[in-house]
Amino acid sequence: MNTKLIGYTCHSGGCAGADMNWENEGNKYGVKTVAYSFYNHVQDSANQKILTVDELNEGFKNVMIAAQTLKLTPETQGNYTKNLLSRNWFQVKNSDIIFAISKKFKDVDKTIVDGGTGWAVQMAVDNNKPIFVFDQPTEKWNTYDYTINKFKPIGDLIPKLTHMFAGIGTRDINENGINAIKNIYKSTIMWLDECHEI
Repeated sequence: MNTKLIGYTCHSGGCAGADMNWENEGNKYGVKTVAYSFYNHVQDSANQKILTVDELNEGFKNVMIAAQTLKLTPETQGNYTKNLLSRNWFQVKNSDIIFAISKKFKDVDKTIVDGGTGWAVQMAVDNNKPIFVFDQPTEKWNTYDYTINKFKPIGDLIPKLTHMFAGIGTRDINENGINAIKNIYKSTIMWLDECHEI
């Protein structure tokens, strides 16, 4: 194991797809993962953190705030789905920055990320967190610009991890998304090496 990123923590969800790619790739470099979960939740992580009922209730309050922008009605869902959405809040709450692999943007204006990942991303927007979303169809990283309230591409730049980051995304990850995760870890390590040389 390469220990270059010991001291870094990935806050994630332990689900198949992007979550486990963030976790497995992070394991190669000494990154700790916290995979938020709840009783009876099926996930793949060896780093499962079961949330309490009170924590899930806290999460659902933030889900309901996000629902106003997403124009969805999570309150009509069953408890399992509500808990699945609520656990996303802790990925956001406990991170300094959010990195998400997106299946696609839901709208042409790039204000909303499609699917379950969109919930965590919207909660991050609601709390003014720095957010980077890798859009698999265009193979580009985008960052949320709070001055225009939408995502904009950052060209060929690769963002850098912080010590407390959320590594999340779609279950439908493809080779583009997998490579984006690998590259962000490598880019962060290269940047750290350059800093130590100065």
